[in-house]
Amino acid sequence: MKIKLKYLWVTLLILGNSIAGFSQTTNPDGWYQFRGQNRDGISTESLSDINWSETKPELVWKKELGSAFSELTISNGIIYTMTSEMTDSLSGFEFVAAYDENTGNELWRTKVDSIYIDYDGWGNGTRSTTIIDDDQIYSLSGHGKLSANLKKGGKLLWQIDFLNKFGSTTPRWGFASSPTIVDDVLIMEVGGTDSRAFMGFNKKDGSINWSSENGNASHDSPLAATIDGKEQIIFANGRKLFSFTSTGDTLWTYNMPFGSLTAIPILIDKNKIFLSGVRTPGFIIIEINGNTATEVLNGNSMKNDFSSCVYHNGYIYGYHVAALRCVSVETGEVSWTKRGFGKGSLIMVDDKLLVLSDKGKLAVVQATPEAYIELTTVQAIEGKSWTAPSFMNGKVFVRNLTEMACYKLK
Repeated sequence: MKIKLKYLWVTLLILGNSIAGFSQTTNPDGWYQFRGQNRDGISTESLSDINWSETKPELVWKKELGSAFSELTISNGIIYTMTSEMTDSLSGFEFVAAYDENTGNELWRTKVDSIYIDYDGWGNGTRSTTIIDDDQIYSLSGHGKLSANLKKGGKLLWQIDFLNKFGSTTPRWGFASSPTIVDDVLIMEVGGTDSRAFMGFNKKDGSINWSSENGNASHDSPLAATIDGKEQIIFANGRKLFSFTSTGDTLWTYNMPFGSLTAIPILIDKNKIFLSGVRTPGFIIIEINGNTATEVLNGNSMKNDFSSCVYHNGYIYGYHVAALRCVSVETGEVSWTKRGFGKGSLIMVDDKLLVLSDKGKLAVVQATPEAYIELTTVQAIEGKSWTAPSFMNGKVFVRNLTEMACYKLK
């Protein structure tokens, strides 16, 4: 049951196209949030004028960072991300930081929490990705502190501790859900008690606009999109899929055949959603009609671990555990499989896949179901590379656990 905690902030709804979604933020320029402008891992910048037989990605700069898995968000010539620093063998701090897009030089960093230590050994630091707004940047630490900082200078404006304020429980590998902004409301998976699993916050001061449903914090992130003509916010939590309006009203729910998803839901048509995890079945596709969700396809040809897919012209491109794969969304049949990238990640620019292996190899691949067609490749970065690339102004930005790099494609 939804709990209304204050008057809802009603704003003018700015519609996008049916695939791209709706008014997620008032700052539409840049790779400004998790998986880019529309949270679908797709940039619409053109790469059509590149002669790939003569062009290889060109290193612009490479910089050391502290440990974290946060993506690099970019807007107006500045990169924002999260990083960390150990003060001794058992402790340290997490930071929000800003860097010059052209040089990689640090502009500022602000401490937001103590460092999250991963005792399984996968890597310390933040898992969540920042979101950039007009004047502020929002982040979630590995220990569940939601922070708002000024973009200019990094001053901390407000902070909310999910554990202390809402009774949330830290997920096994730390808080990882990445925030989004819809109609000027900051949307978060909180995992709090007393119907505070999902919440909307006033982005200016952190006050609560709405809260709804029950469920523990997970490692998945919400999708904002227009589905069947309705603006919706989609959360995959536990074994259940939730759809809300921007003011927190529940539109529909769906009981999934699997749970504990990490890969974000993917909108594949005007009213269809692709969901994938490592359990059987590996994926399902549901169709939304009115406020009813119905499964239309399932299969084991795509099993996402932590890396999300991209959708293009009737096909899903992504990682079937540790194999890059192209799968039809009509039949679930595999068009092609390419091994050698490990548990990597990918995004799409124009009609090209930018594929990053889990050891830092970057490949430009044609997004076609006909075959795996590799256009060029470079060893972009070394070491554990579990963070997906970002793309802005003809440049691809990559990150491993402890450093980042920028490559020019055109």
